[in-house]
Amino acid sequence: MYRETNLSRRISIRTVSSAILSTLLFFGVSSEPLGPTGAHAQGSGDLVVAPTRVVLEGRTRSEQLALVNKGAESATYRITLINMRMGVDGSMTEISEPAEGEAFANRLVRYSPRQVTLAPGASQAVRLIARKPKDLKPGEYRSHMMFRSVPKVQSQSVENAANEGSSATLIPVFGIAIPVIVRHGELDYAVELTNGSLIPAVKEGELPRLKFDINRSGNRSAFGDLSASVTSGGDEVILGQIRRLAVYTPNQSRTVEMILRVPEGTKLSGNNIKLTYKTIPDEGSRLLSETTVAVP
Repeated sequence: MYRETNLSRRISIRTVSSAILSTLLFFGVSSEPLGPTGAHAQGSGDLVVAPTRVVLEGRTRSEQLALVNKGAESATYRITLINMRMGVDGSMTEISEPAEGEAFANRLVRYSPRQVTLAPGASQAVRLIARKPKDLKPGEYRSHMMFRSVPKVQSQSVENAANEGSSATLIPVFGIAIPVIVRHGELDYAVELTNGSLIPAVKEGELPRLKFDINRSGNRSAFGDLSASVTSGGDEVILGQIRRLAVYTPNQSRTVEMILRVPEGTKLSGNNIKLTYKTIPDEGSRLLSETTVAVP
């Protein structure tokens, strides 16, 4: 039985504010694997959040997050719980209505505060607590906690706007979304790595990539570290790694492409690349799945 969750995800939002008209919000999500330094604290803009995921299960009913403003100016952040769906490629999209098999935690988690203003270098604790109803069905419930900066918009009079004509101001708005997971009852899962293939570099300056699928079964998400290696000269050579990668329920698979950095003198042709997926060190680095990819 192993744990799960997601790599923290960085979200950037741009607000287009049109004078005396309306505010249009365009929301985009980019998903990136985290390196070793980003495993326990994630930043976007000037805000740093740690830890980058919350799992409430068993006797662990509460958790505390630390927010730190690394910027040179005071900033205000609004805190909300949103529901997001993972795509086959790992992309995350905010949704309003759950599909069949999707179970979200937004109604099970209470948190405080809902908005904070941080001076430069200041920190703030955000407290979360799980409230499970007696009739809660066994399963894993997941939402994302969004920390979104509140832009400082200068007011503009109708007369000035009319004199200046049509205008638009681009205001960068940054945010961070981290998974918040509530588990209840007996849960388990299994993982299998399949369909591995090498995508060779074509253009100058490109790096080869290893493409494969992570197949998940059970009623709980998969979460861990991926590593690709090859044996060369009797030694194991690490070619690529992706830290803290998740396959969320109810998704049964996720397609991943890992960039490989092949040291000089290491031969891939005619060799086998070993691919492993393990739980994170905090959870014992237990092997979830392993496979080999033959290189022609």
